[in-house]
Amino acid sequence: MPIIDFPAADVRSRGRAKRRLLQLPIAATAVLGAVALTAVPASAAETCTGEADSNLCLRINQRTDGNFDVHVGIDVHMPLHKAQEYVGNVGEPFTVWIRGEDGDVDQNLFSVPMTPGTLVATPESGLSAEFDTVVEGRDLDEDPGSTDEIFAQVQLIDTDTNQEDKEEGSPFISNVIVGNWR
Repeated sequence: MPIIDFPAADVRSRGRAKRRLLQLPIAATAVLGAVALTAVPASAAETCTGEADSNLCLRINQRTDGNFDVHVGIDVHMPLHKAQEYVGNVGEPFTVWIRGEDGDVDQNLFSVPMTPGTLVATPESGLSAEFDTVVEGRDLDEDPGSTDEIFAQVQLIDTDTNQEDKEEGSPFISNVIVGNWR
């Protein structure tokens, strides 16, 4: 019967030990680099409502130049024929405002234009559109010296009558994003 000497089985050549010692700093650097990358504070905030009659998303993302990308996306769930009517009408059926929440008196901060080519009608989502703009931090600073509460308000306008379509649930209000954008 063979005898296994455990201490002898654990001996490695010096060359292999040196390679392992050289690999240790490389592995440590990789781990520290990964930790540093994940420790960078997030520069984006996003919220979506996910309501049964619509889904309204608001995203605010800080750019490398210090300004902020503001994105709003909406799906208003309605029959395809009605969504196609909105798409086929002259004019834009949505009006989007970014607002500051201040208890009883909310304030309009700025409007967000529709992104060209994003107004569509589909059987799955109904009427959909996206809106984008770039603003300075002060444009999002609705409570100077305090925390800011920002939300999007989207109105659906029947451009034939120039009236808000309350039957479809308009106005649509996003969830609030809280931040300090000075």
